[in-house]
This record gives sequence, C-alpha cells and structure tokens, in this order.
Amino acid sequence: MKMFLEKVNPFVILRQNDGFTMIEMLFSLLILMTISLFVVQLFSIIQTQVGTIDKLHPKEWEVFTMQMHQEVRSSKSQDILGNRLYLLSSDQLTSIEQYEDKVRRRVDGKGHEVMLQNISKFHVEQDGSVIVLVITDKAGTTFSRSFHPYLRNEKEVDE
Repeated sequence: MKMFLEKVNPFVILRQNDGFTMIEMLFSLLILMTISLFVVQLFSIIQTQVGTIDKLHPKEWEVFTMQMHQEVRSSKSQDILGNRLYLLSSDQLTSIEQYEDKVRRRVDGKGHEVMLQNISKFHVEQDGSVIVLVITDKAGTTFSRSFHPYLRNEKEVDE
C-alpha cells in the first residue's frame, strides 16, 4: 500500500476562518502603538534641535557671565584693544575675543577655549573701571552684562 502524505500549508490553516482573531488584532495594535510612540519621540527630538541651532541658551549665558565675573575680579589689570578684552593676572595675560561664531579665551596668546558659541556679534567697551560686554546671537537676541573689577588698571597692555 502506498501512503500519500499531504503537505499542509500552515497559512491555509490560519485562514480557515476568513478573518482575524482577537489575538491577531491585539498583536497588530501593539505593533502600531510601538511604532507610533517612537515616531512621536523622533519628531520631538528633531523639533528641539532645529529650534535651538541659532539661539544662545540662557544657561550658557549664565555660565559665561559667571566665568567672566571670576576672570575680571581676579585680574590685576584690564584693557581693551581692537574689540578684545585683555586681563592681566599674576604672570598670565588672558584675552577674550570673538573667533568666527564663538567667543574664545586664550592665555598668553596660546590655546582656544570656547566660552560661547552661535555668536554673530561681540562688543566690549570700558566705561571708567566698568567693563561692558554686549553679545548678539545668530537669532538676533542681544545680551549685555557689566563687570566691576576689584583692582583698577595698574598699567596698559600693548599688543
């Protein structure tokens, strides 16, 4: 006797009812919800990154002003030449200047420490002993802060 083996297709067995079962529907809903959750998160990340590219973050400005406050207060002499702020402390000459779209700090003409970024304009002026910094970011927002040194200029700094 010859036995015939029928090949059973598993998809035919699943499709005998001609419709979805409740478990299949819940599984497809779970997949849809998971994908939509990730898409929403992706859009929120993209939106926050696009919106803050040209702006100066307020926390960055606060950290910068605290650093500048400490630099100016600890310096013996302050001088402004060519829109650069020179601070002399002990035996180091520190310069604060705009470099491309950044505000950088250099010590003795060496190094490149970025203090702020996304800057379109950097202006420094001295009103008596008070140093006034005016910074405009790429979005057009202007920030200004005055710094009062403890010590007045002892000598002028030549470039």
